[in-house]
Amino acid sequence: MSSAVAAPGHRDRLRSGRLLVELLPPLVVALVILPYVISYGTFRPWAPSTIDLQVYVYAVHDMLAGLDIFQTKTPFWNLYFIYPPIAAVLMVPLAFGPYVMWQVIWTAVLVLAQQAVLQRCGIPRGWKLGLLGVAVVLAVEPIRTTLGYGQVNTMLMALVVLDLLPSRTGRRRRVPQGVWIGLAAAIKLTPLLFVVFLFLTGRRRAALTGAVSFAVFTGIGAIFLPHQTLSFFTGLSGGDTRTASPLYSGNQSLLGVFFRLGDSSRTTTLLGLGVAGIVALLGAVVGAHWWGRGQRVFAVALVGLCTCLASPLSWTHHYVWILPMAVAVVTARIPRWSRLLAGAWVLWVCACLPLAVLPYGGGRERSFTALQQLVANLGPALGVVLVVGLALGLVTGARGQHALRRTDASRAAAPAA
Repeated sequence: MSSAVAAPGHRDRLRSGRLLVELLPPLVVALVILPYVISYGTFRPWAPSTIDLQVYVYAVHDMLAGLDIFQTKTPFWNLYFIYPPIAAVLMVPLAFGPYVMWQVIWTAVLVLAQQAVLQRCGIPRGWKLGLLGVAVVLAVEPIRTTLGYGQVNTMLMALVVLDLLPSRTGRRRRVPQGVWIGLAAAIKLTPLLFVVFLFLTGRRRAALTGAVSFAVFTGIGAIFLPHQTLSFFTGLSGGDTRTASPLYSGNQSLLGVFFRLGDSSRTTTLLGLGVAGIVALLGAVVGAHWWGRGQRVFAVALVGLCTCLASPLSWTHHYVWILPMAVAVVTARIPRWSRLLAGAWVLWVCACLPLAVLPYGGGRERSFTALQQLVANLGPALGVVLVVGLALGLVTGARGQHALRRTDASRAAAPAA
């Protein structure tokens, strides 16, 4: 009897020990490098320059004081709060406690989200997951700079991945599929593409749940902040992004490519957004195909990266979806050319050359040479080639199957000799 009683406690200790092995190494490394990721951070005293987390904190304080969150502006960096109002409502806890405490907690949650994504993508648990987590923090630029800025990107990716990729422990789903995707979309709109993806894979109930979840969370934001919710969506429909121009070389969206190669006219904007929308829909269709063929990590990663291509503004640190794509490049059963191309895209995003070697800001992108334009726009171009190439593969494959069926039918109808 004593052994039966002790067994659960022993299992709990093993579980706790495994979590420490998986989470503590990448968290310690993240906390050590955090002051060096973004300019003006210091290690002694420990004061990382988590400038986006600072925006969230200021916005929450202004909201609780009855002020307009879209008038919030941080000192020195002069950054604005640009998320839907529900994001500020959900971030209310940030108003309580010292800022340094939230820097540590926020970093820990981001690392937890990163490790959860890796685990759902099939990385073995235990020391291998912990070691890979350290490598990701150090080498994957979008993950590292999301930590440095105190951004939400990895958290939103984790919500989507946890909703789509099943737990390998066989645990029963406690939250209906689609709810977490809806929440992620309510905070940052672009995950709505996954609602389309759910529909295309035949999970219509989950797609409906995602759409309802998005509407409910957005509605909660409207209940608490009706004026700001209306202001956000009307401003967005009018093209007000309340941040840098799409021209900025750090903007790795398709609209950014159109701005840098063309101009900033309304025609260019509409053309860029139209092409981006087509690529996003193609990505969802292609992703649904590969989901049906069992390559689920690749499918989810591809759709996630298409949300970055389609968004009007996708800074380099938004490309956290390169993490599951990196896993898929190694593990997925996909055509060799697409594996090589996706791998090149992963390496290019991790190198972050558009910000590392190019001048930017102040409209300097307008005077880029041909080589500079190549560096600025190669990342999105690789993504488009991957999506379009896979889509063409579906078309040619479908035509080949149709021709084969017609041939078989002709042979069956021919009279015996």
